[in-house]
Amino acid sequence: MRGKGRSVGAFYHCHRCSPDVLLLSMQKRQTSVRQVGECVASVGSIEALQSVVGRWRKHTQTHTRLPAPMFLLRQTWLDLLQLLTASPPPRPPLSIAALPAELLLTVFASLADDDAAALRACTLVCSEWRALAQPRLFHEIVLSTEDMRKSIAFQQFMLSSPTVRAAVRAVTVHFPDLDSWAPDRRRAANLMADVLELLPRPESLRLYGARFSDYRIKWSRLSNHLKNSIRTLLHRPSMTTLLIDGWVLDVNHPEFNTIFADASTSLTSISLLDISDGIWGVHEVPAVPSRRLALDKLTVTNTFSKDVKFIEWLSRPESIFDLAQLTSLHVVESRDDASVSLLTSLIGPSLEHLEVNISYTPQDSSIGLSTCTGLRSLSLSFGVFYTELYYSSLPWICATLDTLSPHNALSSLSLSLYITHPRNTNARVFPPPPVGRFNYDRWARLGAVLGGPKFGGLGDVRVQLVHHGIDARGYSLMAAGRMGEVEERVRWRFLRDDSPDVEDATPT
Repeated sequence: MRGKGRSVGAFYHCHRCSPDVLLLSMQKRQTSVRQVGECVASVGSIEALQSVVGRWRKHTQTHTRLPAPMFLLRQTWLDLLQLLTASPPPRPPLSIAALPAELLLTVFASLADDDAAALRACTLVCSEWRALAQPRLFHEIVLSTEDMRKSIAFQQFMLSSPTVRAAVRAVTVHFPDLDSWAPDRRRAANLMADVLELLPRPESLRLYGARFSDYRIKWSRLSNHLKNSIRTLLHRPSMTTLLIDGWVLDVNHPEFNTIFADASTSLTSISLLDISDGIWGVHEVPAVPSRRLALDKLTVTNTFSKDVKFIEWLSRPESIFDLAQLTSLHVVESRDDASVSLLTSLIGPSLEHLEVNISYTPQDSSIGLSTCTGLRSLSLSFGVFYTELYYSSLPWICATLDTLSPHNALSSLSLSLYITHPRNTNARVFPPPPVGRFNYDRWARLGAVLGGPKFGGLGDVRVQLVHHGIDARGYSLMAAGRMGEVEERVRWRFLRDDSPDVEDATPT
């Protein structure tokens, strides 16, 4: 090759090296370290390099008398080629057991939200998966006293499953009315209490009872064990939410405070629906508690006179609940505007979200919102007593909006209104009235109120029209045409009260 005026190294620079050429140059000792490296890089595959290594080793074993420098060079490049061509160690076969626990927990958490059946199937794969997946199945539990055999079995399961107990976050208790309890009612209640006391980190507790029954659940008739277990749950540092619906707290004011006296300060969201018994007297008012629970969210009913008295009690400084920092208030089935105004005036600027479901209020009344300068969203829904055909809710809405401060922060308004009465569902007896029959002057007034400078920051107005077969879209077009420039910000929804179908539309 030297006779042709070309070195081996130059050849390597210009041509892709074959294994035979590389071996020939190594045997004739015509390569430098740099040149061999370039040759190694130019060989096409790992298999080719492995072939070179094997053949060169065989050649050098038959030529043991090599000069010391060449011997070292040979050994150096043998080591280099072996390193470059060494096959990676075989990978162990991938198995379920090799998956990290963090990855499995992420998968199981996703299944818990989307596919509980798949999560239950995962508990049957192996013991490792069962230990990780089973607690996810019990993030929310429902307790009832209707089946004594199941109650006993569940209590025994919870006693023997500490990881499951630690995973429970939401607890729902369903009590039937007292007339339908199992014969051993005390034992059923105590089984439930046993489970409640075992839970170390619950976040919410919901207590449901029969609202419309002559045998409603009353606090005074519960066993001490069950009462103490509820107090224990409320005392957990993880507890944030409590709902009581249909249970009667037949206690006086001091006893009411006692129920919540040891509750955790993390308990900031409370819903008390139809719990008062009308015995809230004024002669048993306790002293101002040394520690009050500062609530962030409150939901109450406001249907009967007993509810009005209960709201008055909640507004007093002697109540265990401090409403001064409340940000969200929801009043259900409201029939007394004065009691709602009492709450809003007490809460004042901290109130950000107000939702009122209005069942009935006297004509020419409204809710006072003058102190609610921080109110950002207002939701008003009206019952079947209010229909645009007979007794419009729009004057009440305008009067309530007028009470807002000129410097209010309202950005979202949601209204749900009845257009026609449910008794008009029989179209042959009560044919739907034509949309031109309605009085749209009220919508013009609402448009004038919302179009004023006071509501310059109001960007989201949603109106749901509940009807029973009339041309609701035609009605919305007529109403929008009377609202002026505000109608550009209004989004309309139509709901048939006699059908689950809900449609969205925006009038043009």
